[in-house]
Amino acid sequence: MKFVYKEYVLRKAEPRDAAELMRITNEDEIMKYYGESGAYLKNEEEALQEIHWYNNQLSKHAGMWVIAQQSTGEYIGDIGFNDFVKEHNKAEVGYKLKKEYWGKGIISSFINQIVDYGFHELHYHRIEAVVDVHNFASKQVLIKNKFVLEGVLRESEFEYGHYVDLEMYSILQKDFEKIQ
Repeated sequence: MKFVYKEYVLRKAEPRDAAELMRITNEDEIMKYYGESGAYLKNEEEALQEIHWYNNQLSKHAGMWVIAQQSTGEYIGDIGFNDFVKEHNKAEVGYKLKKEYWGKGIISSFINQIVDYGFHELHYHRIEAVVDVHNFASKQVLIKNKFVLEGVLRESEFEYGHYVDLEMYSILQKDFEKIQ
């Protein structure tokens, strides 16, 4: 399946993406809501391990794709599924994007495409997203893509010296079919 939006494409991660992946994970404004545990990549070796994980998971009903400029192949972000639970046919969607590409509809379009892929090709029953209550942009993207707010996970994670509330969003395969 090919994922395309305007001049952007999703592709498998490659070793050449390591430097940009490391750079994006070290930008405070981009990573503000990812928490401090493991989100920041310290060196190229860690970035290469992350790329290996992205691709390894793609063969296991999850994984991340690189969001790239179609003309150059340049890494500008990533999007995909993690935390796949086979017994329940569910996974969590996650994404990040370089700041200069925010507000262009890139994440929203690719969420719609990979959710379709998750339901029709991977046979998910449910796709979840867990979002910091203060991450308004991410919440808007999910709502635009018909994810439903299920509730607040109060003080669910300890980040940067204090507990943070997270909101749980989801979309079910049967609900996705109704809106297509």
